[in-house]
Amino acid sequence: MNRIRIESPEIRAFETQHTAAVRALAPECMVLLKNDGTLPLQGTGKLALYGSGARKTIKGGTGSGDVNVRHFVTVEEGLKNAGFELTTEKWMDGYDKVVEEAKKAFYAAVRKEAEAAGAKGPQMMMYAMGRACPEPNYELALDGEGDTAVYVLARNSGEGADRKPVAGDINLTDTEIRDILALNEKYDKFVLVLNVGGMVDLKPVEAV
Repeated sequence: MNRIRIESPEIRAFETQHTAAVRALAPECMVLLKNDGTLPLQGTGKLALYGSGARKTIKGGTGSGDVNVRHFVTVEEGLKNAGFELTTEKWMDGYDKVVEEAKKAFYAAVRKEAEAAGAKGPQMMMYAMGRACPEPNYELALDGEGDTAVYVLARNSGEGADRKPVAGDINLTDTEIRDILALNEKYDKFVLVLNVGGMVDLKPVEAV
């Protein structure tokens, strides 16, 4: 196996070539499930961005499903680069805090469970491998400005992380269902983006 460890800040030719290939292929990996004429968005302006994948966009799966890169563009960054004025910084900041606390509690519980099972040292890492914090419920105001809203629903999956038909995994959480349906009613134009590496059950939000 050839391994390349890049220690220089200088962008190499193969990196530029690989990035260009990914940009060319990425559109072929996207599927438009439903469109009522909202897409493509006409011009830029104020846009309300919500959802777990807005700022914490998933670029690849877990384990061998992921690759190391110098940088990748999140949905938030990409929309800003395109000239949109995002009006939901407060929502995204609030979501970051909710997820941070949820992950702390989740992994503390996993550690406690592993210790109770007698796991030590490397065994502790193996015990926790593939454990992913499910999407938490939360209360954050949907008060972004503009006539267009985008909600990015994210779910990770990959090596060592089996999916389960429970809320926050294959199933949507009560928060996601509530917010997606509310945004669909509130904004003139609403786009639900699935930033997922596996299936999600969308039956509760089929109205979108």
